[in-house]
Amino acid sequence: MNAYGSRLLSLAVALATCFAVGSAEAVALRPNKATDDSVCDLAHDTNLFLGSRTFVPSAASKKDQIDAFFRLAATFVATKCRNGQLLIVQGATASSIDVQSLTEVANSSCPVASVTRSVVRLPLGDVTQAGFELRCTILKHDELVTKLNELERTDSMDALKARLASAAQQGDRGPSKTDMTSESKKDCGKMTLASVLQGGSCK
Repeated sequence: MNAYGSRLLSLAVALATCFAVGSAEAVALRPNKATDDSVCDLAHDTNLFLGSRTFVPSAASKKDQIDAFFRLAATFVATKCRNGQLLIVQGATASSIDVQSLTEVANSSCPVASVTRSVVRLPLGDVTQAGFELRCTILKHDELVTKLNELERTDSMDALKARLASAAQQGDRGPSKTDMTSESKKDCGKMTLASVLQGGSCK
């Protein structure tokens, strides 16, 4: 093989290697979803899928729910994605948890001014619900990793998961007697038509 042929062979090997690396770096949150290495794809319905992997009970405080979904999505971005990739996340418009947690993921991964939002329809059984999609180019990967490390130092993921589990157990048991008594006292303090006509219902 002459020098020219050798150079062509070397170029072909280099290109094949590049394509192989590109395929290996293709990242999507949902398994077996077709994508390429230019995209960090967390669609569709990001938090719905994350919640199927790590239970985040609705009985937990709103702050803990937002924090949990942010950390789950951000950890995927921090460990699987890189600067220069297009980040895609989706959520339900009616869910303030989705709006706040996914907006934080986008703003923590990309320049805030570059984040674009569009309206989408999310499948929900046999129907669809109003949703939103955020897209931006990841340029703050190192900052995102630093933010997650700081959160872990101040409030570990294990501690957060323990609170989520406790909230789920409390939700299964229903309100405690103390909570019910407190709620009854609140109701007793209200002036209603029934309390006026019947002389009050509080004992």
